[in-house]
Amino acid sequence: MIVVFNGPYFEAMNVKNLLEEKEITVFIQNEYMSSIEPWVVTSGGFNPVKLQVDESDFNQAESIIKNYLDGNNILETEI
Repeated sequence: MIVVFNGPYFEAMNVKNLLEEKEITVFIQNEYMSSIEPWVVTSGGFNPVKLQVDESDFNQAESIIKNYLDGNNILETEI
């Protein structure tokens, strides 16, 4: 497993949903502690939630996250 993203809880959940939409399995590290005591997880409680993916999904996940952070996501919807 490789860490592909770390950030606050709400943003990590957005990224997780985008990755899972593309059928990438995501492991969440520090999900609950980030809300209870984020300063215990990271120094100052900054970006406590980490998302990890399998090595085989790393490149695709990295591309999806880059698009998200650049504001270039196109949400797919069914009509």
